[in-house]
Amino acid sequence: MSRSAGMSHHQKLEAASDLSGLSSVSDDLIVSCLRERFMSETIYTNIGSNSLVAINPHKYVSSNADSVLQKYAADYRDTSENKPTIPPHIFQLANNAYYHMRRTTQDQSILIRQVTFNSPLISI
Repeated sequence: MSRSAGMSHHQKLEAASDLSGLSSVSDDLIVSCLRERFMSETIYTNIGSNSLVAINPHKYVSSNADSVLQKYAADYRDTSENKPTIPPHIFQLANNAYYHMRRTTQDQSILIRQVTFNSPLISI
């Protein structure tokens, strides 16, 4: 029996930490998945192993605490095969780029793009 067999549709969308793993992909499904994760204050979602979607919550979220940063740094240094999977995070992306650069001496880059859907209010 699969882990997701007893989950509701909303729980399945919230649990989808990597959009590339969705069985079918559509704009509506991606937006629904990101919305469910956002509503549960899970603001980071992977798209494959090298891309990350972050949705600004416009408030403090505990997943951005310094202690969480240390957890992601420790996870990257942990080379054991049976380590637990941790959720996607900007700290993970930054750690991966930094430590890969240190190991391989290859330059790395992180592209951050902000998309805003609010239109400015016009006063007459």
